[in-house]
Amino acid sequence: MATMGLIESPEVGKAERMMMEDKLTSLPDEILQHILSFLDTKMAVQTSVVCKRLRYLWVSLPVLSIDSESFRYYSSFSDFVLSVLSRKDASSNICKFWFDISNPIYSSIQMCIDSHDLFEPLVKRVIDHVVDHGVQHLSFHFPRIVDELPRLFYCQSLKTLELLEIIIPPNTNLDFHTLTSLHLVKCSFILDGEGTLDPFQCCFNLKNLVISDCRIPSRVKSFEISAPQLTNLTISRMEHVRNLNPHCKIVLTSTKIASFKFVESHILEFSIPALPFIESVDVDAVLADYLFGNEGLAKRKFVSHLIEMLRAIGGAEIVGLSFETLTMLSKFPDVLRCPSLFSRMKVLKVKVPHGPSSFTIPDKIITSLFSGSPTKDFKVEHLKKQQGRAQERLNI
Repeated sequence: MATMGLIESPEVGKAERMMMEDKLTSLPDEILQHILSFLDTKMAVQTSVVCKRLRYLWVSLPVLSIDSESFRYYSSFSDFVLSVLSRKDASSNICKFWFDISNPIYSSIQMCIDSHDLFEPLVKRVIDHVVDHGVQHLSFHFPRIVDELPRLFYCQSLKTLELLEIIIPPNTNLDFHTLTSLHLVKCSFILDGEGTLDPFQCCFNLKNLVISDCRIPSRVKSFEISAPQLTNLTISRMEHVRNLNPHCKIVLTSTKIASFKFVESHILEFSIPALPFIESVDVDAVLADYLFGNEGLAKRKFVSHLIEMLRAIGGAEIVGLSFETLTMLSKFPDVLRCPSLFSRMKVLKVKVPHGPSSFTIPDKIITSLFSGSPTKDFKVEHLKKQQGRAQERLNI
């Protein structure tokens, strides 16, 4: 048993094992359940064979963490999932549910079956269980289209949702009325026809939204973010061609945003309203040189989009800008016209690629950034930019 390796180790004598088992079984149910909650559900179920005291504790755990990685075949994985869901204590709600079915778990026979038909009954069963058992925090990783996704819209208990590699059914708005946090990673939208995509308009209670490396159809001319209570918005790893049309406009209508992050992303055109509550911004924009070659006018147009975005979020007091962003601005100094970009900035955090000694801010950029600030008592923090692209996940 991987989780109980110390108990079953041959180096530990029978007396020691009995002593450890006595200590374990003497703990209150609440403590034991808390410990088991940190385990993968498969491991938690396996602990039931360690002793009678643990035999049925897993059925009332408030956390489920099911990952297909430890299963060789889909059939065994499906049987396990259905068995767990059917044996869970119906009187105890599941607070957190991680469900990952992203690994290749097909046998040679199952490979011949249409994957959508193969997975659909299991996915439907899982979503039904989420809706019926008071799940508050769900992380769902499934790199296929999910026809049953709208069923989650009616889950009154769901507060935090993370979707990874989900293909959202055509023309489906994400109408999560009760959701407060939504994290979309490598998800794909499908739009019949062309025009505007506004998937969050019915997320009436959404406060935290992360859109990371998602695919938006090239036919979309305007991608709207209109959740009325939105407070924290992060857009990350969005690249031209790979993720969306370079000429797609991001239209932000939420006026309550206090934190805005646009990181590791190609420059996009934004339409942003007045943001009276904006406090902090973090911008790490990239100019897609491979799209423009030596076309200076095209580059200038996209840098103008960047400057207009910075002006729109210019009421922030805490500002984070990457080395690449500042370098880009310094190459087009004539587009930095008055009024200054930031009117209330007190702190500038600069992300540099190597270290503080390798970077200085050009005077012309300092003038443009800070000339309108009511105070000169700001500081520059040199932050070493993190290597790689570690996935930012919801804290659920």
